[in-house]
Amino acid sequence: MKAAVVYGVNQVEIREVSTPTHVQDGEVIADVEFVGVCKTDQQLTMMGLEQERILGHEVVCRLPAQKGHFALNNEISCGQCTYCQEQLTSHCLNLQELGVNEDGGYAEKIRTPRKSLHPFELNNPALGVLIEPLSCAVRGTSRILAATNLLSVSRPKTLIIGGGLSGVLISYLLTHSPNFDGEIDLYDITQAPLPWVDRLGIQRVDEPEPDQAHLIVECSGSPEGLATALRLVRKAGIVCIYGVPKPEISLPISPHELFMREITVITSFAGATDHTMGAAIAYIKRDEQFFEQLLGRIIPLEKLPTELTVWCPQPGTRTVVDMNA
Repeated sequence: MKAAVVYGVNQVEIREVSTPTHVQDGEVIADVEFVGVCKTDQQLTMMGLEQERILGHEVVCRLPAQKGHFALNNEISCGQCTYCQEQLTSHCLNLQELGVNEDGGYAEKIRTPRKSLHPFELNNPALGVLIEPLSCAVRGTSRILAATNLLSVSRPKTLIIGGGLSGVLISYLLTHSPNFDGEIDLYDITQAPLPWVDRLGIQRVDEPEPDQAHLIVECSGSPEGLATALRLVRKAGIVCIYGVPKPEISLPISPHELFMREITVITSFAGATDHTMGAAIAYIKRDEQFFEQLLGRIIPLEKLPTELTVWCPQPGTRTVVDMNA
């Protein structure tokens, strides 16, 4: 079967690999139809891996002799360790992540536990690539909402940094939450139009002012975005690091300043579960028209190496690999 294989630092090639045939109890071999191109894929490609790997974790697939489409939860937890017992499956001590430390979806077929596949019905099945990232945003938003109990105001002025897909999804969930009544601004360093901003009724700012935002959600994953968030947030405010920072980035603030300004820093790492996947499917099904605008370029597998090594997605959208193109 055809697959995109990362074999070195910024080295990706389309090659013929062995088709998975042997399955263990509870596993299936699914036909991959669409895969979202995540920035995590690009970062893993840029860093290189210890061994050759098929990436791709935002997967839409089908099962032979079954109707409909399925979205993959790529996190396979052991169910036995102390983190699994606390329902913190993303922190499982034996975590396997398809498309990260195990082969993933940039291939014609994928081997996966059957319980990791979540059925969905949408007019455009390519929208299924948004289910996994939206499920992670569901968990992230729940952590943000829990943290807002620490604030001294009930209507926090909120700043989202980064208008990429993470920024879109967090903004969408906050504006649709009955437990959030804050005013939201968006800051993105590009001047590219972001139609979803107007659809959500949030304000885009060219240069955010310091000491205004009670809550800042950093969605870009860049060192500049993180430094901006910690510089701008009000005293006794909250900064959520949601965009994935590279391993070499350090926190650009001293513990003394965190203490004196009483800043709360929270993070949210993945967290796709049966609950969050189900919630994500329900959100997209209720508002397909909104999520449709978040699909960017549709490319064949043959163009994926260029997409991963020359990172240039359309702002605020997800590029999709169509395995049948």
